[in-house]
Amino acid sequence: MKKRTLGLMLTAALAAAMLAGCGSSDPTANMSEEEKAAWEAAANDPYGKYPETVVYTTGYNLTNQGADTLSGTPYENDTPSDNAYTRYLKEVLNVQNENEFEAITGADYDQKVSLAIASQDIPDIMYVSEYSTLVELVENDLVADLTDVYNNIACDTVKEAYASYGEDNNPLNTVTFDGKIMAIPKTQLSDGQDFLWVRKDWMDKLGLTEPSTIDEMADLLRAFISGDPDGNGQDDTVGLVVHNEVYGGYPNNTFAVDNLFTAFDAYPAVWIDDGSGNAVYGSVQPEMKDALQLMRDWYSEGLIDKEFTTRTYDDIVALLSSGQCGAYIGPWWSPFNPAQTSTYGTQDAEWINISAPVGSDGKINAINTKSYGGFVVVRKGYEHPEVAMKIVNVNSEYSKQDFSDASKEIRENQTIAYFNWPLYCEVQPGNNAELMTQHVEAVMDGSADVSTLTTEEQGYYDAAQRYLEAEAAGQKADSADYSQYVSRIVAMDRMIEEPANFLTPSFFETTDSMSTRWASLEKLEMQAILKIIVGEEDLDYFDQFVSEWTSAGGDTITEEVNAAIQK
Repeated sequence: MKKRTLGLMLTAALAAAMLAGCGSSDPTANMSEEEKAAWEAAANDPYGKYPETVVYTTGYNLTNQGADTLSGTPYENDTPSDNAYTRYLKEVLNVQNENEFEAITGADYDQKVSLAIASQDIPDIMYVSEYSTLVELVENDLVADLTDVYNNIACDTVKEAYASYGEDNNPLNTVTFDGKIMAIPKTQLSDGQDFLWVRKDWMDKLGLTEPSTIDEMADLLRAFISGDPDGNGQDDTVGLVVHNEVYGGYPNNTFAVDNLFTAFDAYPAVWIDDGSGNAVYGSVQPEMKDALQLMRDWYSEGLIDKEFTTRTYDDIVALLSSGQCGAYIGPWWSPFNPAQTSTYGTQDAEWINISAPVGSDGKINAINTKSYGGFVVVRKGYEHPEVAMKIVNVNSEYSKQDFSDASKEIRENQTIAYFNWPLYCEVQPGNNAELMTQHVEAVMDGSADVSTLTTEEQGYYDAAQRYLEAEAAGQKADSADYSQYVSRIVAMDRMIEEPANFLTPSFFETTDSMSTRWASLEKLEMQAILKIIVGEEDLDYFDQFVSEWTSAGGDTITEEVNAAIQK
């Protein structure tokens, strides 16, 4: 049986009973009323420090940074059980991890988790990366119901963070089984909407205003093609660059054109609600045809790069870097793309993000990313299930705002200490990127003091100041400072001021049949889409594609998706 030590200073009788695996399951049974009150107060306080050290067993999720990152630093002798974060947690909560297994993040760690589940002997507290693993743990009755723990112990910041993702995309939805919260979800930040990125210096030269609608966007592309915006006297500029996968992975598939589809209320490559509570695959819905007709027309006219089907990602970057193209669709962090940094440094290019093309209500229609990225579970029967929640509280909020000596190691060496978290489960608001920008801008405009910034925000502030100083001096800023300023300040301001309409997909996971059929279905889909866009097939070919997709396994997978949603 697992060693479940509450602390070295507990009575010998209690310790012996625990080591023997017998006696009362209540660790306070032999304590005085005063001692019991102290333990209960700590257990019921989101940040309460236990009177004596509580040891919890866990699986340690290592990154591949390892000793090389720590070499030559004051932390080179740190271990998974004794490092900046474990010391901080011991100081704040008086808890200590005891690792039942250690493995590198990814396949190695997941294999250790699978072996623990197979043996029916999991650690007291454990991180799992896959939803399917969480389902397996719940179905095998291996993990504790954390409903009361969450309701009573989760700090307000954590609860507000989960709520910020919206009712439909709240991470807690994913960990709730039969009305019970069975895990603590790690959040995955919203990536926001995609934008039309254009060269403002070209717009200014041609006397253009910012487009908003589909038609206005088309007019801008026509001007970029025919108006010689690069001033070389040659007819060599191309229209909108497009990734040869066209859409999918929203919004991380830079150069994809999902926004052209969502403007027509078409949502390709995701599972959506059909309006009656059933999930359907967006790529086979009739709304796709209007968007495909637009792309056919634009391709025929040359508003879309005529060679997009054969260009690689690197080809597109080279095209933009050479100054032959001044428009693409991408996320707010696009300024980190070498296509932007190179043109800023060599061509005085000024890139801006524009909310276009918009839908019928004047806003961009965007697709939500999933709000969770892993889970913390507690072994059923563990005496201190609240420890997991308290650690998440501290990691998510307290360590970032605490300026005590105890947190000094974390604040001054966040990058070094980061991989040593004994329990990796960060919980952040869905709009965390926007909030950080607002905090930085408050310092920039003098309404807040620099001391209010977190370590990460301080880095963004410093980069912005260096960029502005270089520009004011008539110099080129460092490319890293340029990227930080244009993404974190310029692009993020647009995202804050012009919010999008977000659709939350009905299903983010995979089903059994997807493992054997999905790759071929995706290939079938993209072949059909490309043929329609470039004119190899007419628009009605879409209906044939839908029929083939359905008979090739799409109907089976749709049934599995809906069955999974009902669980």
